[in-house]
Amino acid sequence: MLSVGLHPVTPRSLTPAALAPTLEAACRRWPARLATTHAGVSISYAELWERVSALADAYRSLGVRPGDRIVCQLPTCPAHLVAAHAAWACGAVHVGADNDLTGPELSLLVERTEASVLLFQPRPGASDPLTPLRPVTRDHPSTIVVVHGATPEDERHLSLEALLGTGAGTMAAKAEPPELAPDDPALLFLTSGTTGTPKGVVETMAALWAKVAYFADAFGPGPDDVHLMYLPISHAFGLKLSLAALLSGGRLVLVDRFSPGEALRLVSEERVSVLPGTPTHLTLLVDALDPARHDLASLRWAVAAAAALAPPLLDQVYAKLGVELFYVYGCSEGFLVSTTERDEIYAGSVGRSVFRGPPGTPPDGSVAVVEPSDHTPLPPGEVGEIVFGARQPVRYWGEAEVAAEGWYHTGDLGRIERDGRLHVVGRLKELINRGGLKVAPGEVEALLVRHPGVTDAGVIAMPDPVLGEAVCACVVPAGQPPPDLAELRAFLAPDLARHKLPDELYLVEAIPRTKISKVDRAALRALVDDADAEPECLRPR
Repeated sequence: MLSVGLHPVTPRSLTPAALAPTLEAACRRWPARLATTHAGVSISYAELWERVSALADAYRSLGVRPGDRIVCQLPTCPAHLVAAHAAWACGAVHVGADNDLTGPELSLLVERTEASVLLFQPRPGASDPLTPLRPVTRDHPSTIVVVHGATPEDERHLSLEALLGTGAGTMAAKAEPPELAPDDPALLFLTSGTTGTPKGVVETMAALWAKVAYFADAFGPGPDDVHLMYLPISHAFGLKLSLAALLSGGRLVLVDRFSPGEALRLVSEERVSVLPGTPTHLTLLVDALDPARHDLASLRWAVAAAAALAPPLLDQVYAKLGVELFYVYGCSEGFLVSTTERDEIYAGSVGRSVFRGPPGTPPDGSVAVVEPSDHTPLPPGEVGEIVFGARQPVRYWGEAEVAAEGWYHTGDLGRIERDGRLHVVGRLKELINRGGLKVAPGEVEALLVRHPGVTDAGVIAMPDPVLGEAVCACVVPAGQPPPDLAELRAFLAPDLARHKLPDELYLVEAIPRTKISKVDRAALRALVDDADAEPECLRPR
């Protein structure tokens, strides 16, 4: 483990501005400042609010009422942000959806949420761009369909460009937003669906704004910051970071799809100071960096989440990107832990700073690790399920509230050290049952990537006639010769119990990962099953 003494913390902070209480307040405070840049086109805060007002007025004329659900399938672009705030201005519920959903998936989402409006934008390059709309139109004729970036083919469909008008709006408020109760829903976040059909997490405006303030307190964004955003703003993480940028008067540079070369170009040309990233994003950025072409002097923060950051990658991020890291662990249900301390990040910890809920609610957010079978608290250092104190029950759309003994059970595995630092080691449902002893794949992966001969790693269960399940390590070698199984077991032995050491080793070209950079274990297992060569095996009995 590298000590913080070898990596002195020297954050280049700007003086943060107080967050505006609403986007409208931000637009009135900084009307002339640029709010967003997308595909080379920038709009000011005044222009942003004009578009929000125009769309909100159009929604009202179409009969949208407080509490109605508006599904927004738009990509990461200014129109998505306009759509969210226009929905809130009408008291409606914003439902962010992935831009690449198929027609049946979109139709099911409209049905589950009973959406009154669907905003749709076709994927670039699609041979028949409006195909996904046909099941929605057929199955839900009463749902209003608004198309962005294409000409509607159905006379019942509306054009977003037409609803926004020609940009002749004003900053004047045309209608007062409806009065909402503190617990009225403002948006639905769709979970990643790792346990089946994605759920719609209900969040109030107060809860959303409190989380945005928590992010802002951690790294102090201000009006001089330029934020690069290539994460989906249909997801909780991307939306909260985008709101933190706008409510602090910064500028958002929006990109639909991540490309390391394009991201580095934008950092250089737009003078980006804050960028988000999973370990995969950061790895690709470091690998593509060319100091002769890319000027990163403006960068000051990277905001990372989703998976563990290996020390070799951290070394490169701090040295080559020249940033401080704001490292976040959280879930769509709204519970967060974070750190900006280098020693904690190098140790594999997500920190001790726990989100404590919106103003006016009882302080909660305490974190613990419990035995999965009977929920008894575990002592420091023991791996169990991560739970958060939840005096306010978690709400899922169309389902009963979830609250067990005042705790929210994440389904994630972790351990808490004696000093209070939390380590996340995987998912409860991914536990490997090796001869009756449980192994968390994430715990093994976090140590494997510390080996100098390993670039990336994923761990899966493999059938074993004696043990039931064996621990299979899949690694991307850093060079030649690659590490063998005996070498990796010897490297891991000081930190892992014997039953957690890999029984099998596969060398792979890449670890398949999900959209949010977590190991795609089903795809990895399929990759192993299709392997031509037998793995090197060691199965101690």
